Amino acid sequence: SDIPILFSLQRVLLILGLFFTGLLPFVPIREQFFEIPMPSIILKLKEPHTMSRSQKFLIWLSDLLLMRKALFDHLTARGIQVYIWVLNEEQEYKRAFDLGATGVMTDYPTKLRDFLHNFAA
Repeated sequence: SDIPILFSLQRVLLILGLFFTGLLPFVPIREQFFEIPMPSIILKLKEPHTMSRSQKFLIWLSDLLLMRKALFDHLTARGIQVYIWVLNEEQEYKRAFDLGATGVMTDYPTKLRDFLHNFAA
């Protein structure tokens, strides 16, 4: 039987390169789980005023490149589950699901359950 595998950092970067060059539909993918952080949450974890302008720019750029509905939709259509972590606020949950994530990882499962109950309604 096949053991499901995650994308490594190298493979995530390769997938991004293939996605932005338009070659992703033509490349076989052996992984089943695309699990990535939402870069913008780093600004909430760390005091923004302690970060340099270049650090903030890198976080913004990473978020812009990784958080793509078209990418998530493509991967999902190919049977790959997309999970985003570690999200702890309702607006983060909403953004992830609006982008097409299969699920999210959180430190507050009860808060996520309540959100999902209201989100589905």
